[in-house]
Amino acid sequence: MVRAKTGTLAGVSTLAGLAYDADGRLLAFAFMAGDGKGPVDPGKLDQLAAAVATCGCG
Repeated sequence: MVRAKTGTLAGVSTLAGLAYDADGRLLAFAFMAGDGKGPVDPGKLDQLAAAVATCGCG
């Protein structure tokens, strides 16, 4: 399970939140993408959050 909040400025997107990993541990994460010069695909940040939730990070 992932719970997160997005943030967007021109050419920059962020995603920060909490996720339970595959072993049930609560993890915090924050991702930022973009250089302010072009569009950012926010779906990539969603994919990163999903990867955190499916890992066994123990």
